[in-house]
Amino acid sequence: MKRDISMDYLRSSVTMLVVAHHASLAYNTVSVYNPEHYMKSSTPIVDTVRFLPLDLFVGWNDMFFMCLMFFISGLFILPSLNRKGAGRFMTDRLERLGIPFIVCALVLAPLAYYPSWLQSNAALEGHYLYRFFTADGWTSGPAWFIWVLLAYGAVVAGAYRLFPDFMKKCSWTAGSAKELFAIFLLASLAAALPLRLFIEPGHWMHVIGPLYFHTWRGLLYFVWFLFGVFLGSADPGRSLSRKNLKPWPIWLMLGGLTYLAHGLLEQHALGPMPLPGWLMSLVLASLYCLCCTLTCLGATGLARAFFHQARPAADSLSANAYGIYIFHYVFVIWIQYALLSQPLPPMVKFLIVFAGALSASWLVTALLRRTPASRVL
Repeated sequence: MKRDISMDYLRSSVTMLVVAHHASLAYNTVSVYNPEHYMKSSTPIVDTVRFLPLDLFVGWNDMFFMCLMFFISGLFILPSLNRKGAGRFMTDRLERLGIPFIVCALVLAPLAYYPSWLQSNAALEGHYLYRFFTADGWTSGPAWFIWVLLAYGAVVAGAYRLFPDFMKKCSWTAGSAKELFAIFLLASLAAALPLRLFIEPGHWMHVIGPLYFHTWRGLLYFVWFLFGVFLGSADPGRSLSRKNLKPWPIWLMLGGLTYLAHGLLEQHALGPMPLPGWLMSLVLASLYCLCCTLTCLGATGLARAFFHQARPAADSLSANAYGIYIFHYVFVIWIQYALLSQPLPPMVKFLIVFAGALSASWLVTALLRRTPASRVL
């Protein structure tokens, strides 16, 4: 596929959002640390200084950025399958995604969670690594995205292998902004609402070992991945054209308003509810899907409007974005840990963590890409 600078820079911008998201978790007002079981904390490090506006940043990010990442990843699937075939495609995916995931699960995740364990009551008992991989609940951290992306790709590759003619015809070109928005929203609602009736929003499914995924969002993420697959098999520049994405400022504004409405209703749901629990769940899930669709399409439109000329710094960020995603969490947690005792305002700490983790993971990736590790980075 010919390089699409807008989508390329959008992907790296979302990676920066991921780094900022994790950097902010220690300083928002809703994060909770559990010294009895550090793995049950909402985030590995929770500082004593908090900054309420970061709650809004974290909450809105959580509503859309993973769907957007899966969508962008899906854009390149069918062109790659057509070029390589299912067998070669999966071999390359296992190398590109499988090896980094193993490194994350076996090395980077235990390194990242060590500062969290040091603050827990279990630190007095020792045997950190043994407990991390057994009783404490082995996790890969943010690398869950990598194995789920690998699994989604395997499903599409399997369908391509079994039904090649059908899959080659699986393309969709949106003719207008209204069609683009309507299809994305309706499919999101169909994927999310049935599961939300039976699954709590914070539940994570444990498959085996370090394999976890966000249960009620699993099908929603797959639908957004398939959107990318179907648009990518045609010409994504037509469906995601500046004309079709022209309403992006309105979409972003409405996405923000929908996010606020979701947050207010969610707070109201904690008290006496005038609506039955099942109906409240459906309303919240509907607002979630609406906010997600509006924000994802708005962000894509913003990228299409402003990202159309290559820049050296942006190209470097784009080239190293995957490695930044892989390595950033270790730096985020250790910098947050180092700042715990520092008498600094929370926003200053957040900026230090964000800048430090982004720079360090960017540098490590750039150096590793000069070695044989470049095959997977």
